[in-house]
Amino acid sequence: MAAKGLIDFYELRIKLAALEETREQARRELEALEGRRERLAELELDRDTLLERYAGLVPRPLDTLDAEQRHQLYKMYKAASCDDGQRQHRDEGRAVWGCRVS
Repeated sequence: MAAKGLIDFYELRIKLAALEETREQARRELEALEGRRERLAELELDRDTLLERYAGLVPRPLDTLDAEQRHQLYKMYKAASCDDGQRQHRDEGRAVWGCRVS
């Protein structure tokens, strides 16, 4: 480009330095995102392990308990229940016993 008179070498060096700085910033951000992705995978594994543990603490499926037994169980786990057509159970917005929160 410098040979064609479109840009001189000084301007080219400035543009290349800016491009290198942008590339390095993008690389750092990608590394940070990868670290967050790894942490998220760890948290999901911890969540699955915790949900399996809670599921093992329940003596029988929740659907086989009568209303009073479910109430006592929810009180024991300090969980509130809701029924939105999918029988989702919530504990302050977090899913418990393997149920999902929409």
